Amino acid sequence: MNLKFPYQLTTFINDEPNIDEPVYQGEHGWYPQIALKRRFNVVGISEDELIEMILNYCNSRTPFLVKTGQLLKPEDMPVKVVEVNDIDGYLVDFHNDFISFMGDAISSRFPERDGANYFPHITAEFNGEMVIDDKELTDKVFEINRIYLLKDVNDANSIAYTIFDL
Repeated sequence: MNLKFPYQLTTFINDEPNIDEPVYQGEHGWYPQIALKRRFNVVGISEDELIEMILNYCNSRTPFLVKTGQLLKPEDMPVKVVEVNDIDGYLVDFHNDFISFMGDAISSRFPERDGANYFPHITAEFNGEMVIDDKELTDKVFEINRIYLLKDVNDANSIAYTIFDL
């Protein structure tokens, strides 16, 4: 596991993990989620400062709605996903504004997937296996009102590390 970019900012759909709980292959399986900012590291700030900055950012935001679409297999992705549609533009704004807000305090493992290339989705298949029940998630509207900071741990999983309310 590459712990150089240990953080992700996500929101969970339908079910939420407890703090310190693995979010992919743990006791409760894979939690359906939308990555709001994929893998990143901090630069020149401490983890406590990162958490404070995310708290300040989330305090300036309001809940928003997303609508899920169908299960699909994008050409440029090795997995099947449930598409996520940004009802009012708030999801993409959250992603872009968060990156701007953090500035040089974070560096991205996948900068080519940020900004105009941000593709909100819920991973449904991983390593050839369905990891969520996509039928529970397709063609529904969800309110996004809680954000999670995930952190990689020493095995091949990430844990729910901190919760922020919008």
